[in-house]
This record gives sequence, C-alpha cells and structure tokens, in this order.
Amino acid sequence: MRNNNISRRDKLKSKRRAPANYLIVCEGKKTEPNYFNGLKKQINDKYGNKVDILIPNIEVKGTGRNTTDLVKYTQKFVNYASKVYGQVWVVFDKDDYNDEQFNQAIANCDYNACWSNPNFELWLLAHLKKVIKYISKDYVLDELNKEFQKNGLGTYSKSDPNIFEKVTKDGRLHIAIENCKQMEELNKNGQASERNPMTKVYKIVDGLKEYLE
Repeated sequence: MRNNNISRRDKLKSKRRAPANYLIVCEGKKTEPNYFNGLKKQINDKYGNKVDILIPNIEVKGTGRNTTDLVKYTQKFVNYASKVYGQVWVVFDKDDYNDEQFNQAIANCDYNACWSNPNFELWLLAHLKKVIKYISKDYVLDELNKEFQKNGLGTYSKSDPNIFEKVTKDGRLHIAIENCKQMEELNKNGQASERNPMTKVYKIVDGLKEYLE
C-alpha cells in the first residue's frame, strides 16, 4: 500500500523554498543597471515559464546618486516600499571619493554594501582577466577595452544594454567569481579604501548562480 504522507513530502522536496525578493540599488544609471537587468532577464528567460520552480524577484534601481546619498536613498526606499526585501544590496565605487567618504559610506550602510575599489568595471574585467595588484580606474577601463577587443566583443561602452550577455558567455561568470575570491584573499587587510583591487559584486552573483548555470 502506498504511503501518501511520504509521497507528499517527496513532492515538497522537489520544489525550492521561495527565494527572497532582491533589491539592488546602484550608484550608476547605466553600466550597473544594464548588467543586473541582464542577469535578471537570463533568470526569467530560463525559469519564468516553469511553474514548479520559484525564482527570485529582482528589482534594480539605477539612481545616479553619489555614494553618501545612495545609502540614505536606499534606507528611505526600503522604509516606504510596499514589499519586504530579503536581500538588499547597495552598489557603489571608490572612484574619486576620498578615503574617509568611502569608508564612512560603508560603515553607515545597514544593508549589503556592495563596493568596488576602484570601480564597477573591475568586476566586468574579472570575467576576462585576473587582477591581483593595484589598479587605477583609468587602467581598468583601458584593460577592459583591450580584453573586449581580444575576445571579439567590440569596444566597451558604459551604456551597452547587452553587457551581461557579452562578459558572461563561455562560462566566464564562474571565472569572475573565482577571480574575485582570489582578490579578496590576497587583499583582505585594511579598510575598504586601502583594498585595491577589490569588488564585492561577486557576492550578489554568487548567491544567484544556481539560477544562471
């Protein structure tokens, strides 16, 4: 005789737990939102029509605000939101901000501070090349352009709506995550302003990679 209780448990195990709502608030209005919206699209295209698989709801905000204002904006947005976010990420760069401003913004962030030193493009470069020593923001852009051309991706543009698809093809997403973990291990001491090269963007993607592979 069939045990119906076991059957129901097996069915429940075959479904994922409901994933958290993600809110990703970006300092930039082009590059970062384009990348994360590309990530969101790939997940939705892959699983959106499968009723037996629950996927995360990802909301991306490109604000154009500076580092200090971004943290305050996120706090206000979350407080007045009509939904509960289980994962809130604030994405910003060291860029031209002085050390005190940058470190203070991280210290004041009550959410996941997803910072990059020197800039978000370091994360894009990590898909294509390993970086293990100090790098300026201008040199990141130069190297990114070189790697784009070397890999037949054309010229890098901050406003490229297909940036996610370009840099992640051929299994490069996994490479980027591993390259960033190595960066973090080699450069783990000191305050964020001193930790160059380093980008925390990989932590967002690492948490979502099961939906991307």
